[in-house]
Formats: sequence, structure tokens, C-alpha cells
Amino acid sequence: MKRLFITLACVATTTVAIMAQAPHWVVTHPVSEKEYVGIGSASLSDADHVKKATANALADISSQIAIKVENNSFLHTVDVDGKSREMLEDKIEGSLAAWIEGQELKESYSSEDTYYVYYTLDKKKYAKNTETRRKQILSTGIDYLQKGRDAEASMNLTQALRLYCQGLESVTPWLFMNLTATIDGSTTNIPVELYNSCINLFAGMAITTNVANIEGESFKAINTPIAGCLSKNGEVVPNVKLKATFVTGGGAISPAIETDFNGTAEFYVTNITSKEKVQEVRISIDEEFVNSLPETGRELLKGQMWPSAKVTITLKNATVTAYIYMNEKNDLEGIEKQMSRLLTNNYFVVSEDPDAATCFIDISSEMDMGNTVGGGLYDLNTCYCTLTVKIYNNKSEELLLDYSVNRLKVLSPAQNTAEETIATGIREVMKRVNRELPGKLKKINLN
Repeated sequence: MKRLFITLACVATTTVAIMAQAPHWVVTHPVSEKEYVGIGSASLSDADHVKKATANALADISSQIAIKVENNSFLHTVDVDGKSREMLEDKIEGSLAAWIEGQELKESYSSEDTYYVYYTLDKKKYAKNTETRRKQILSTGIDYLQKGRDAEASMNLTQALRLYCQGLESVTPWLFMNLTATIDGSTTNIPVELYNSCINLFAGMAITTNVANIEGESFKAINTPIAGCLSKNGEVVPNVKLKATFVTGGGAISPAIETDFNGTAEFYVTNITSKEKVQEVRISIDEEFVNSLPETGRELLKGQMWPSAKVTITLKNATVTAYIYMNEKNDLEGIEKQMSRLLTNNYFVVSEDPDAATCFIDISSEMDMGNTVGGGLYDLNTCYCTLTVKIYNNKSEELLLDYSVNRLKVLSPAQNTAEETIATGIREVMKRVNRELPGKLKKINLN
């Protein structure tokens, strides 16, 4: 016990001696009227302990500068959403420590396991360097702002946003500075102006159309174009990609296109594939245009309400009639009834008069017998079923659709009659047809 007491006493004495040798700035952070003081430390076990301790000391200095200017910073001047604020704060914090220059190493110290550094930065020297850099950054920001305004005045909104974003990115790392300037006789906060220019660039936009209502027919194109005109506060906006999509009903429509010098994009309905009497097409700004914007712009415009317009399509009472012709080669007897039901459920009215029909539908089928597989009571006959459907425009005789199921393998119990085997073949073929044919019927165009 006595020996243990002596050992502990020695350890305590050694620790007190080591702490006694540590300089006061390791224990108590110095405060100076003339200098910023940064204290940094790092573990001696780290190979880069000198570099890391220095970085921590500069971060200590930068935090004091940031606290001093934080209340007057850009982030307290504009209303920034949480995500954008986080993005901007990261850039400010990272650049402040990286930009500090003129600091001096006043002292260093090593304990048994930690390396310490004591840096100072003269406040007058810092202020002088800051003013020089402030003027440079301010000049860059003003240049981007003025060029962006020129592009916006010309309604080149994509270029305007790119310039505003470049300007905002150039000044963001220095937002701890006072970046105000006098422009046209008024005091302007350049970062705030760049930020507001970005988020307000697409405000006041609208899309108008050349028609509000238009007539159409199933399986036909509409000859009259649907034109969407994009404007901002009454002035037309060129070079913005618009798209047209069915929001009610369905059909094919020409692809997205940029607005011309009149701010107009024309779209053609090339086919109507829905039976709905009243259908709607929406004209809106294409996602490709939004995705092509600068990353900073996309972040700031996430809450943007993009304009759109709707055009109503009213179907005429015309019906699409079809005459079904069963080809002489028709091994799958009875499939006509199944095909008639499918066509009736998908836009067609089956007619008994070939001359009165809009479409002429030629159907043929084959069944080839194969080998018998299995054994005993479970013998199965293999057969291969083929169905061909050809749809013609009854007036022009143009082939509109050539669809086939080729040699579909079907297994039927060997004890089945011929009629039962045919019924099995029809059932398996129609499973495939019901999955595939309706989608192909929608692409038919009777013009």
C-alpha cells in the first residue's frame, strides 16, 4: 500500500510539472484588441499534426470574423429556404478560412500527446486585405448582374439565369463582406440583387394558345395545329422548350420544341386513340429545359410555379367500323368471336357490310401438330399455333397494321378431342393477343 501511494504521488507530481510547463495560452484563450487570436491543436500521433493544428487555428480566427459580421450578412437580408441556405452557408464557411492571409505563428508547444499552435492576425492588416478583395469581388458581381439584366431585357432568359448564377457563385464565398455598391444613384446589395434576379426571373410567365376548343376523330390526326405562346409580363419569350401531352384521353402528338422568335411553339395531334368524347391536351414547359438550367438555378427555382395551358378536344360522332374477314386458312375455328369481342372493346364497331366499314380486317390462323410428350395417362400433344391479323384502310387499301403470333407452343392432353385441342389453342393464343394487340391498335392512323 505504501509503495502504491508513493507511485501515485509520483504520477501526480509529474502531471503537475507538465501542466506547469504549458504556456498560459494553452489553458486560457487569449483576447486582443489589435489582433485576432487563433489556437489550434492536433494529436502528435497524426502524421500531419502540424498542418491540422494550423488549420484549426485559422478556423478559430475565421469563426471570430464570421461572428462579427454574421448579423449583417446576406443570409439575414434575404428570405432563403432551408436547403439553399445550407448550400450558401457551407460555401461561406469554407471560403472564409481558406481566404485568410497575413497570419503569423507566434508560438507552438507540444505536450506528451498533443501539438499546439498560437496564431495571430493583425486586424488592421486584415481589414486592408479585405477591402482590396472586396473591391475585386464587387466588380465581378456587378459585371455579371449588368450582363444578366441585358440578357433578361432581350428575353434571353436562359442566358440571363446563367449569368445571374455565375455572379451569385462568384460572390457567395465572400458574403461575410459588405458587398454593396451605388448603381444608377441607388445603393444596391449585389448578392441580394443577384439572388432575387435568379428567383424572380421566371415570375410573370404565362402560356396562351391559339385555340381553346378543337374537334377531332378517333384514329385520325387533327390538321389544325395547337400553338402555345410563352410570354413574361406581356413580352414573348423565345428559345424555351415547350411540350404538349394528353391529360385526358389519349393519342400521339408531336414532340417538345423550342419557342420561336415570336415565343410560339406549334404541336400537331397525329392520332387520337381514346374513345372519350371530351379530351384535353396540356401545353407546359418541358422538363428538359428545366434540367438544362445551371445547378445553382435549379436549386433556387425548386419552388417555381411553371405556367401551363389546356386545349379541349371534342370528338365528332364518327365511329370506326371494321369488317372482319376470316381467311380461308383458318385452323383455329371459333377465334372470330374472340377477335370480334377484342375489337369491340378497343374502339371499333364490327360491321356486317364490307363496303360500309372504315377498316377491312383479314384474319388467318394455322395449327401444326407436333410430337406427343409424357407417358401413360399424362401424354400431351404438342401443337404450334399461328395467328395473323392484317388491318387495311378500306378506302385507300393502305396496310395499317400487320400483327402476328408465330408458332406459339401449346400443350393439350392426348385424350382430348380435336375440338378441345383447338379450343385450348385459341385460349392460349388469345392470352398473347389480349396483352399485345390493344397497344398496337392505338397506333393506327386512318388519315
